[in-house]
Amino acid sequence: MAYEKLFEKGRIGPLTIRNRAVMSPMGTDFADTNGNASPRLIAYYAERAKGGIGLIINEYTGVDDVDSIPTQHNLRMAQDYNVKAAEELTRTVHRYGAKIFAQLHHGGATSKSAFTGRQNLSPSGIPMPPAGEVPREMTLEDIRRVQDKFVAATVRCKKAGYDGVELHAAHGYLMTQFLSAYYNHRTDQYGGSLENRCRFIDEVIAGIREKLGNYPISVRICGDEMTDHPGFWNLEGGLAIARHLEAQGIDCINISNGSSWNGNANCEPFSYTPGWKKHVAKAFKEALSIPVIATNTVKDPDFAEQLLEEGVSDFVALGRSQFADPEFMNKAKAGRPETIRKCISCMYCRERLLGGAMPVECSLNPRLGAEYRYRWQDLQKNGAGRPVVVVGGGPGGLECAIILAKRGFAVTLLEKGDTLGGTLNIAKLPPFKANIQGTIDVLALEARKNGVDIRLNTEATPDLVKSMNPVGVFLAVGAPPLVPKSIPGIEKAVLAEDVILGKALCGPTAILVGTGLTGLECAEMVLEHGHKLTMVEMNPAVGQGIYNVVFNDIMSRITPHAPEVLTSHKLTAVTESGAEVTDLTTGETKSLSADTVILALGTHDQEAMLEAYEQLGLNTVLVGSAEVPGRIAGAIRGGFEKAWVFEAE
Repeated sequence: MAYEKLFEKGRIGPLTIRNRAVMSPMGTDFADTNGNASPRLIAYYAERAKGGIGLIINEYTGVDDVDSIPTQHNLRMAQDYNVKAAEELTRTVHRYGAKIFAQLHHGGATSKSAFTGRQNLSPSGIPMPPAGEVPREMTLEDIRRVQDKFVAATVRCKKAGYDGVELHAAHGYLMTQFLSAYYNHRTDQYGGSLENRCRFIDEVIAGIREKLGNYPISVRICGDEMTDHPGFWNLEGGLAIARHLEAQGIDCINISNGSSWNGNANCEPFSYTPGWKKHVAKAFKEALSIPVIATNTVKDPDFAEQLLEEGVSDFVALGRSQFADPEFMNKAKAGRPETIRKCISCMYCRERLLGGAMPVECSLNPRLGAEYRYRWQDLQKNGAGRPVVVVGGGPGGLECAIILAKRGFAVTLLEKGDTLGGTLNIAKLPPFKANIQGTIDVLALEARKNGVDIRLNTEATPDLVKSMNPVGVFLAVGAPPLVPKSIPGIEKAVLAEDVILGKALCGPTAILVGTGLTGLECAEMVLEHGHKLTMVEMNPAVGQGIYNVVFNDIMSRITPHAPEVLTSHKLTAVTESGAEVTDLTTGETKSLSADTVILALGTHDQEAMLEAYEQLGLNTVLVGSAEVPGRIAGAIRGGFEKAWVFEAE
């Protein structure tokens, strides 16, 4: 069998796990407002259990709905009424052979007082970020009360059918705050020495053992907080905590990294190399006797197998890879790893959840969080071989073609270029983005396996499409770059996309107009090639609308080159020697000298193209960015949804 280590059975306490893959706890905001497991959340976990994962550690599950409400839709086991829906969740997961733990959580200083109406709790009244909400130092009575809530929640978990619990002592939450010399300044028995700082969690563990005996307990900690500031622990400090916890009789330890100040070490953007932190996990594996679960940016089963062969950990934690493809494990077991949709670390999931306070979504998987709505068994297979045409071989077009083919339509995909991928062929070229080629490859593979007739180098004119007698036409032609004809000399400028593709040469000095994601990626490439650059942006700041994690990551590579940055400036003309811009705050016009002017002004929809097809009586649908200019997530979701609901006239 392929991946022998990955599919070897493992043990955690008294439990046998069917393989060595553990789904990491990841927030979703799919629970209802009372913290109950909703049908949406249950369907989401069922899909991962069905997909072959060995153990699910579900998202952070609140033990306290009075002093700890991080979001209005976080899962909870704080009340007896949470048990009923949780039992439905565990029974559904067990139906497919997976085990499931609840990750028990208290936010402490990270809670939201706007939701609780109360001052947040913490060991010593230290705010999470230095300028954050100031929490209240917990009294001994507070400590006992919260500890009792952890124990009571564990009792509910066992009643609901959970196979075990995980105590969340990572990422800056309450248990971490007690463990931390930075956040814990107490002078009583809960502060000072390592033993005292561990006392809070020790007593919770003892309370669970007293109530439930050998019920499995995992603890999640950050092995190395990777935060260069006094009071945050390094690898040596993490190992000391782990040895102490092992002595308390826990059944396994789950190693993450980072801190409340360094989330990138926990959930990395695309510039981080898989396995960059495996030395941390291996140190724990070598130091402890209990099983070690560890995250290591695992995107494919080959790397998971390698980590297990190297003895990095006993179990590999699959996080965002389970968002992107819930069939990850089944496909690996079947020897079809090339069919896995591999996470591209675009951070869209985290942007939705943490940046927008919205339920999690995935750029590559349009069914994430919508499994209950788009059930495969409900897909109408009524195509009956009738012809449909998809115009455009980008991510939206490929996804649209795949679903239409699964419905039984005879799908022809017309792509005017000589390769599939559309704008992904641009997106894959900036530094650290080469993994996007894998997305093109897997979508193309799925399309071909489902019988889509792909025709490259074919211009889809309305007359050609009309001659094919389709019952539906799907325009997935992307969103063309915006080039304002009203700006004098605009024809002298080049497009950022053409610079990235190498179609347009950039002189020694350049002006880049527009600092969205494409603009910044172009800037990064231009600067790395040694060109002098001026960045012009109409907004008061560059990169507005880009998720801060992605923005900070890109800017960490742009800033050292010291480009000139003109915010609140508008391009008014492109000249023979550069460009004219207007300062929107003063009205002053400035002349900028440069060899090349590069445009990254955004995109526009394809409504005009739609009309040309409709005039010939074709049943035409705009798909993805052709309808609403956006990113990969919107393109793939648009292609999926339009194909799912399509009704031929």
